[in-house]
Amino acid sequence: MHTTRIPRTSALVLGLGLLAATTACQPDYGSLEVELGTTPPAAASIHSTDFQIQIGTAVLINVKPVSANRNDYIETDTVEMTSQDRTVMDVEPGPEAWSFVLIGAGIGETCIDVVINGAVEDCIDARVVEQE
Repeated sequence: MHTTRIPRTSALVLGLGLLAATTACQPDYGSLEVELGTTPPAAASIHSTDFQIQIGTAVLINVKPVSANRNDYIETDTVEMTSQDRTVMDVEPGPEAWSFVLIGAGIGETCIDVVINGAVEDCIDARVVEQE
């Protein structure tokens, strides 16, 4: 019986090449576009880098992840948003994919994690303030 051995360096190069080929067509997270889905009942400031809403209000937002490379995110990519402190701002899924409801639960500051395809990609500063 004759066996052929592949040198470790060749196997490593081959493995890295296969890994690069499978990940080369994937989007690379760059940012998150955010727009209001409804007009909030009270003053709210919603941007891709920070959210501010008043206590006791809920705001529907629609988001779209933006890739930093030429490979765009598609509808089958999962986007989740979770609050690091739900006692300040809670986040619930909206009525459609890539939509969420921000809920001002308590005065304070927290961070909203942006999770795409199971990986935490960003953290958006979030603040809940008193009603005016």
